[in-house]
Amino acid sequence: MALSLYRKYRPQTFDDVVGQEHIEQTLKNAVVTKSVSSAYLFCGPRGTGKTTTARILAKALLCEQAPTDNPDGTCSRCVEISEGVHPDVYELDAASRTGVENVREEIIGRVQFAPTRGTFKIYIIDEVHMLSTAAFNALLKTLEEPPSHVVFVLCTTDPHKVPPTIISRCQRFDFHRLSEKQIIQRLQEICDIEGFTAESAALDLIAQRSQGGMRDAINSLEQVAVFGGGKVSFAAAENMLGEVGDNQLFAIAALMADRDIVGCFEWLATFSQSGTDIAQFVRDLTIHIRNIYVASMVEKSTALPEILDTDTDKVELYCDQAREFGSPDRLAHILLVLGDLTTELRSAANARLSMEIALTRIARPQSDLTLEALAVRLEALEQGIIVPPVALQQSVQQQSPKNPEYSTASIEEPRVSVEASASSRMTTSEVAQTKDDVMPTTAGSASNKDNTASDPENAANVQQLWVRLEREVKARRRVIATLLGGSRAHINTVTGGLLIELPTSAGFAKTSLERLENQEFLREMVKQVFGKPLSLSFILGPPSLTSNTRLEAVSQNTTGNTDNSGILTDDESSSDDCGYGGDVSSGSNAEVFQIEDEESGGIETSIEDILANSFGAAITIEEYQPPRNTL
Repeated sequence: MALSLYRKYRPQTFDDVVGQEHIEQTLKNAVVTKSVSSAYLFCGPRGTGKTTTARILAKALLCEQAPTDNPDGTCSRCVEISEGVHPDVYELDAASRTGVENVREEIIGRVQFAPTRGTFKIYIIDEVHMLSTAAFNALLKTLEEPPSHVVFVLCTTDPHKVPPTIISRCQRFDFHRLSEKQIIQRLQEICDIEGFTAESAALDLIAQRSQGGMRDAINSLEQVAVFGGGKVSFAAAENMLGEVGDNQLFAIAALMADRDIVGCFEWLATFSQSGTDIAQFVRDLTIHIRNIYVASMVEKSTALPEILDTDTDKVELYCDQAREFGSPDRLAHILLVLGDLTTELRSAANARLSMEIALTRIARPQSDLTLEALAVRLEALEQGIIVPPVALQQSVQQQSPKNPEYSTASIEEPRVSVEASASSRMTTSEVAQTKDDVMPTTAGSASNKDNTASDPENAANVQQLWVRLEREVKARRRVIATLLGGSRAHINTVTGGLLIELPTSAGFAKTSLERLENQEFLREMVKQVFGKPLSLSFILGPPSLTSNTRLEAVSQNTTGNTDNSGILTDDESSSDDCGYGGDVSSGSNAEVFQIEDEESGGIETSIEDILANSFGAAITIEEYQPPRNTL
């Protein structure tokens, strides 16, 4: 039976090893200077030459011309090492000999014996990470203080599974993945020797699928050559390897860019009939989207062909498709979805269903409630693309709020926002009028202010301006910037000023920020950043949705100076800690509140009246009496 090509063309000397020059030169120098270590750890992906390099090191130490950095590979000792029958070279497969008994019997019990033919005994332990903990512990002492004639070479694809105590006693060498160029060059040499007729596109495809492993590449070459009767064609390679062509990848990516979910499903139905592995297709699609993402980030770079490792014509196609997707953030979201899909396909019972769900998340972000999907929807609104918030409306409709006014507002708000964003000709006043027509408000006079939250532009920009203000404060007074840590700014719906939300546990920060000197400094910074003076008030935690409702209840039961709607007018209100528009303080007892005002002189109401107006029923408050100790 003929040898497989990967065994036939296995490197026999250091010069035959491809792509690991940093390791070859180090080992050559160690052999020549007679400074060979007692233990080596070879790490790296499969098919990169770990076990092969270990055998070549054994040849360098046991060759008839040893020690030499260039073993001839033809002497009897080198031939025996290649065939695995040399008595001084022990190759152990740790995957099948994982127990401590195997280590004691095959290593510890024999390591003290002198070499049979040469001057060294070499132990090559392949897949060493498969050893049990007890086996590692048994090997530890021998590995630390071996006899002078023993050299250990441990090979593994998962170095993180090897105990640190073992790694610290070895010289570690990391084998790199081979580049596609190196693999193609080696495959072309094999084709010339074997007499194969190979197309360059076929070799490119084989090198790409090998993922940096020479053994996988040579195996694929042999498979395609046998299929084509000695001819390595691109069609045969694509058929045998189940590869998805570039045209198909660009086609499905274009459908994703257009958010054509119907087209995506039709394409997937046709693709599934071809029998190609969906998991492999997802990996290829991820690489394709990654190239588009890189093209969108460094489109103007002259080094883009080298970064993408492709020709100039394909780079132009990537750049064109990157412009179809728009923002790089959208491509980043797609990469995250494909990453989740890759993990899910490892245990998925229906790969096509998982792929269809992923395509839906990509093409219709409104069906995905993750933060990344919401970011895509916000970007679409900024660009004037209507993305109906279906999932949001359904989640709101499933709730049963006690206050129907707030229920209506919460459902209609997104629709108005989408329409306002989609129409670039609609002015701010028209947007505010549209919202007034749709949303019933409980603060009539507040909508007439210059600085009001009903203006969507102010509401959208206030947080950005606040972040800028925090940077300016940090540059001038770092202590105040520290007190503002974790804060958020809102428009005070009553006063039109700023309502600063602090973390719930930041009571000390709130007290410090309310000091007169700090207030004056912050008002000056607000005036510089926001372009006009604004009043400031601080609260702990997010503002309550019922703040305006309670203020309205208090105003309707007083004889203070109000407008026709019963709400305190703009001139009569002032900021407070709660955002109610008045300074709330306790009265003579726990049941009376005083809402002070500059012009009205103050109004009083009981807490029972406030609760009755808020809940629509009479509420009785009784003083809590702790139980007496009968003992």
